[in-house]
Amino acid sequence: MANLSEIAAKLNLNVSVVSRALNPNPDKNAVVRKETCDLIRRTAQEMGYRPNRQASFLKKGKSPTILCFLPDVPNDLIADLMFGISETACHENFPVNFLFGSKPEDFGRFLKEAENAGHSGILSYPPQKMPEEIRREAEAYTARGGKMLFLNVTSNTPGFGELPEEFKKTPQLNIDDYYGCSLVAKHFLDQGCEEFYWYNPESSYLKARAAGFSMPLLKAGCSVRELDESVLEKVFENKKRTGIFAIHDGFALHLFQRMLKSGVIPGNRILLAGFNDLRFCAQLKPGLTTVHQPMRQEGMTAVQKLIRMIFGGKEKNETLKPYLVIRASTNINEKTNGGIIQ
Repeated sequence: MANLSEIAAKLNLNVSVVSRALNPNPDKNAVVRKETCDLIRRTAQEMGYRPNRQASFLKKGKSPTILCFLPDVPNDLIADLMFGISETACHENFPVNFLFGSKPEDFGRFLKEAENAGHSGILSYPPQKMPEEIRREAEAYTARGGKMLFLNVTSNTPGFGELPEEFKKTPQLNIDDYYGCSLVAKHFLDQGCEEFYWYNPESSYLKARAAGFSMPLLKAGCSVRELDESVLEKVFENKKRTGIFAIHDGFALHLFQRMLKSGVIPGNRILLAGFNDLRFCAQLKPGLTTVHQPMRQEGMTAVQKLIRMIFGGKEKNETLKPYLVIRASTNINEKTNGGIIQ
């Protein structure tokens, strides 16, 4: 692994110039020309240079560690997010610690761990509900200059992703649920559906998904209804071509099983789509059409944003676009499946 002196020698430059070019937060009075910076950074990458984070943060009494608070849900989404975080943090020479939980007290323990660890920054799913004590701890953390980036706010808080007032200045990285669900609606229209339903047994969450599915259909002059368990059999007997969107793959699987028990094959007269693209979606027969969330990309982007914050940068809210994976549950007569709509 190359050091600053070796890079400087290769380029016939002063070590201080190389150091300034590779510093993520350089002195404003120590300017290095963009062309020179680009050359130095390109050469450093080719030579395998990795900054000594441990030494630089030790001077500040901190550790170059990123702490992550994620839901304790063992599924593909969390795994892909962790892969993206780990890969990028490793590339940037930042160790990562993961803590998991789903209750307010879990988030409270996480904040205490963050204070004790002398870490550099936090990546966290938003707390859905917070007792006053934990709320004060979180406020105090950011007030002391703590760097925090929230992930997936819109799909993990009630309503449309609103946060308490004191958290609205905390940068967020979201996946555009509304856009992803609009792709399902447009796909149903393209497939000639005449009736449309959305299914969400847990009605207080994921409202942006229901809205994203409904609005394009309403604009097209179609009616959209929420699907209730009590009318499932009646909908299954409907002779019209019908599109049903379940706002989570788990809910879609429930409908999938109910349809098969009723002798209805998804993708013929009744089309079924979900959201999340969990592993089982491709293994079902017929395969389930579903919205794919770019969780690995989100993990990579989150680390890059947080590192810029750690070194004094300002980050705005950012939203990533999902895409629709087409399988047989919405086009049973097609010869090929697995197409993508972005």
